[in-house]
Amino acid sequence: MTFDESVSRADNVGTHRAPTPLQSALISIRGGLLTSASPVFATAQAPYQIAEFVSDITSDRASLLQQRDSLEQQLLLLQQQQQRFNYLQQENTRLRQLLGSKAQLPSEVTIAEIIGVSPNPQRAELLLDKGREDGVSRGQAVVDAQGVFGQVVEVSADTSWVLLITDRDHAIPVRNSRTGVRMILGGIGGPDALFLEDLPASTDIQTGDLIETSGLGGRFPVGYPAGVVTSLGSVQDTPYLSATVKPAAALSKVGHVLIIANSSVQSAGSEVPADAGVSVNAEKAEN
Repeated sequence: MTFDESVSRADNVGTHRAPTPLQSALISIRGGLLTSASPVFATAQAPYQIAEFVSDITSDRASLLQQRDSLEQQLLLLQQQQQRFNYLQQENTRLRQLLGSKAQLPSEVTIAEIIGVSPNPQRAELLLDKGREDGVSRGQAVVDAQGVFGQVVEVSADTSWVLLITDRDHAIPVRNSRTGVRMILGGIGGPDALFLEDLPASTDIQTGDLIETSGLGGRFPVGYPAGVVTSLGSVQDTPYLSATVKPAAALSKVGHVLIIANSSVQSAGSEVPADAGVSVNAEKAEN
């Protein structure tokens, strides 16, 4: 230490002299001691370095976990927004289709949203968000973008119940779009099936024929799709045929429908008088 102090003072005053043999020896000895003491210094510093390293790792891990939680929350929010976007996009598509149907209908219509289902499993009825205050009245026809949906059976101030065409108490006058033959289409109570009543065995009807409204009765617009024939069969011990029809309307999927004003639907008087009995029977079945 005394040697180091003397060398330092000599350097500070600018004096330069060659080290003596003793000083050279001491310098060599000090270098050797420092070299041999390096492992000791490293061992002494190791706990501090390890502690600092572990602290950095812990800090980095905590930061990464926080970032992961933040990213998971953002992902959850984006997924929810994506689901909402998909729903709105699908809803927009359905409304565009519905407005396309509105443009094709020769009548005044009201767009309504389905807000409820009948608790009675024996009744195929849905609750709409439009009622008497919106101009809805009992007996008005209801359609969607694809076909005939049903008709209004009960009305309150701001809601109404629509009876689906598949209900066993519902029937409408229709015709075969290919042949023009008129018939009655009734529900069988199932979710996706209709049937054609009292078809003579000689009736020209085939699987795949489109069944559409005939306009008789004055409630449903003429020429609107009701369903497609899916199967034919003979009624045992009778001269009649039975035909099963798949509804054209998306009865279990649609969210909005069109309610058609009675005053603007084609009246039965524009049809052939010989079919007036069919219109009367349909009225009884519908009511």
